[in-house]
Amino acid sequence: MSGPDRNNPYSFDPFLERREKFDYYRDSDALPALLRHYAGADAAAVEPRVEDVSRQASTRWRDLARINSLPENRPWMMHYDGHGHRIDRIVRPEESHMLEREIFGLGLFSEKTNRWERLAKLLIIHQNGEHSVTCALACTEGLVALCDAFVETATDPVKQVWRHCKEGVDGNFGTASQFLTEIQGGSDVPANRVEAEPDGDAFRLYGTKFFCSACHTDYALVTAKVTGQETVTTFIVPSWLTAEDRAAERRNGYRINRIKRKLGTIELPTAEIEYDGAVAWPIGPIGKGLANVVGYVLTTSRIAVSISNVAAMLRATREAALYGDFREVFG
Repeated sequence: MSGPDRNNPYSFDPFLERREKFDYYRDSDALPALLRHYAGADAAAVEPRVEDVSRQASTRWRDLARINSLPENRPWMMHYDGHGHRIDRIVRPEESHMLEREIFGLGLFSEKTNRWERLAKLLIIHQNGEHSVTCALACTEGLVALCDAFVETATDPVKQVWRHCKEGVDGNFGTASQFLTEIQGGSDVPANRVEAEPDGDAFRLYGTKFFCSACHTDYALVTAKVTGQETVTTFIVPSWLTAEDRAAERRNGYRINRIKRKLGTIELPTAEIEYDGAVAWPIGPIGKGLANVVGYVLTTSRIAVSISNVAAMLRATREAALYGDFREVFG
């Protein structure tokens, strides 16, 4: 028991110090042993690269993620520039751009990245809960998986997107999102009404997608129905058609009407998007979009969601245990 004290000396600093010094990989009870077991003969080469990522994730990236999650830093729309041009700029803090560049720069979906190395790095990165990056990671992996399956029959623009997202171009790695949901039905993809009108080797999209997360990415995988057909097809829609368009903020035939106000994942911009002639390239057979989405895209997304949930539980239980060690009651 203790008596009254006007200058209460209580401090959380000992707990915070232990938390800030915790390395997600090195100080984990299970992750190093699991990586060594499953990576097998590759573990000696893989582990140092995983340790490098963990050092970043446990310190600098953690701090950037913390800044991005502040309410005052939530993304917002600048629909017009100072001269009245429609630009639909998604304004995000510089910390968000930095985190995205550095994590995508790892080349997680490259052929050069060992699969167990990728899994370990993703589990570490997800522990920071920064969804503007991790949602885009999941969507990019789905796009790469779909392109892997159909690259032999893909058009040159699709192959360029595939290379950009998978192996990078001059050190820059493409980012992707998935826009399936329309106002009349979220998971009811066959009910989609966005229309894809043939235009030479490409298509033009018309209509509205209602819940578009990671709308800040370079590409979107979009479901739509080709004119006159009743089943959906999968398309890749670039945010900008050329580097010049990107610099001038001229989007590829679509408008971002608003960013939604959400209770959680506020660092992740989620929008309503209206297509008005956006150039789109088909990926996979025409009319087989639902099979493509379920077989490739949603499969990888569900795995990513599982990784995210495991990572969240790891961090939550770890911080609860650290705080439990620090906290004293009824002493």
